[in-house]
Amino acid sequence: MIEPIESILHTVDHRPWPIPKHSWFWYQEWNEVIFMHYQVDGKRLRELVPRHLELDQFDGEHWVSVVAFTMDRVHPRFTFPIQFLSTFHEVNLRTYVTRNGKPGVYFLSIEAEKILTTLFARFASGLPYQHSPIKRTKHSYRLRGKRCEIGIEFLKKDKIGSTSPKELWLTERYSLYRGKNPEETAMDVHHKPWELFQVEFMKLNLRYAAYDGLVNFGNPNLSHYSPGVQVLAWL
Repeated sequence: MIEPIESILHTVDHRPWPIPKHSWFWYQEWNEVIFMHYQVDGKRLRELVPRHLELDQFDGEHWVSVVAFTMDRVHPRFTFPIQFLSTFHEVNLRTYVTRNGKPGVYFLSIEAEKILTTLFARFASGLPYQHSPIKRTKHSYRLRGKRCEIGIEFLKKDKIGSTSPKELWLTERYSLYRGKNPEETAMDVHHKPWELFQVEFMKLNLRYAAYDGLVNFGNPNLSHYSPGVQVLAWL
């Protein structure tokens, strides 16, 4: 069910800071989401993240996450979504950073299904989008690209009634950093809190060639499923 924009904007008690005062620019939906979280060595991770971004930690632990989902209804404010551009599958590899005390995420890799969408997203956001062929069904996700290979088969299990502090730290993130400019400010996003479910993997083959020494991708420390969120984003 699509929520009214005003309902999303007025649901703010879960946020660590207020939403921006100026108007949002992008609307998008992140649907049918699989989270796979991995604890990693901070020294190795430090080599992969620009120095002006501080590595964020939870109880002294450093983490990266693979997030596979379907991006839906992407469009600027006062326009409407165009199906062949605004709906596509995506997989990203992200880690957790802070800048001037503001926590967010930094993307090590983003794979997207459609060529035109990938080119536009890279230009509009400055994020490391790359085209990869992705196939998705209700319970599977397959990708074979230049940077990674993914084969996932899963089942959604019970809803997580009480989200732990670690789960909140890993999922409730409202700033995106490009990492290209030491003077950059964050790209702010907003959505209602994630509705998280346990997930069981029937198959999990996951490989990022550039990060084999960083992560054992076949064995996530934590994993979640979510039906998704409606997202507002600011320039």
